[in-house]
Amino acid sequence: MSLVSSMLKVPNLAASPAANWTSAGRIAAATTLVLGAAFPLAAHLMVPPTVGGIIDWVHWIADHPDLANLSKVFELLQMPFLFGTALVYVLLSRQRSPRLAYAGGILLGCGFAGLSAVEGYETLAYALAQDGRLDVQALADVVDAQSSTPAIVMLLIFIPFALIGLLTVTVALWRSGAVPRAAVLLIPAFMVVDFFLYEGFGIAPAWASHVISFVGACWIGSAVLLAGRAGPSGEALRQVSSVQQSRGSG
Repeated sequence: MSLVSSMLKVPNLAASPAANWTSAGRIAAATTLVLGAAFPLAAHLMVPPTVGGIIDWVHWIADHPDLANLSKVFELLQMPFLFGTALVYVLLSRQRSPRLAYAGGILLGCGFAGLSAVEGYETLAYALAQDGRLDVQALADVVDAQSSTPAIVMLLIFIPFALIGLLTVTVALWRSGAVPRAAVLLIPAFMVVDFFLYEGFGIAPAWASHVISFVGACWIGSAVLLAGRAGPSGEALRQVSSVQQSRGSG
C-alpha cells in the first residue's frame, strides 16, 4: 500500500476494533462522532462574522435573542456527544495503545467537564444580556475578564486537559491503524486553528476550526462503518453471497 493510500484509508479494516462491533454499535459510534462535530459547527455558523469581541457578542445576543438562543442550544446539545466521542476514540485505539487511549480518554473527559462549565457560564451570560435591566457594556466587561477564582479554575480544567487530551488521543489513534491517518491529523489541525488562529490571534473565523472537526468526524465515522464489511458479520455475508452465486451458476 502506498504512503498516500495508507494516509487516506484504513490500512487493514479487518484489524479495526470496530470490525467486531455490532452494526448498531458502529452506527451509534459514527452518529456520535458526526453529531459531536455538527452541533458546534451549526452553532458557530449562526453567528455573523462581524461579531468579533465580547462586546459585539453580547450586543448580538441582546439584539437577536431567538437566533442567539438557538445557537446556544446547539452548543449545549454537543456535550453528551463530545463525551461519547472520547469514548469512541478510546474504544478504537485501546487495542494497540491501551495506556495512551485510557489516559487520553480521561484527560478529554476532564476537559469536556470544564467545557460544560464554560457552557453554563455562557448560558447565564445569554440570559443576562437579554434581560434588558442590565448595562450591556458592564456585562461584557465582566464576561471578558473572567477574573473570579471559580472562572479561573473553570478555564484551568477546560483548556489544559482538553489540549493534552486531544494530543494524547491523536497519538493513540495514529498508532491504532483503525482510522485513516490523514483524518487523525485533522485533530491537531483543529487545535491549531481554534486555540491559536481564532482564540489567540483572531485571524480565523470562529467556524473554521469546526469545519475541520466536522470533516474529520465524518471521515473517522465512515471508517467505523466500513469496518463492518471486514468483520465477522461482513465475512459471513460474503461467504453466503459466494455460495449463492456458485449455486446459481451451477
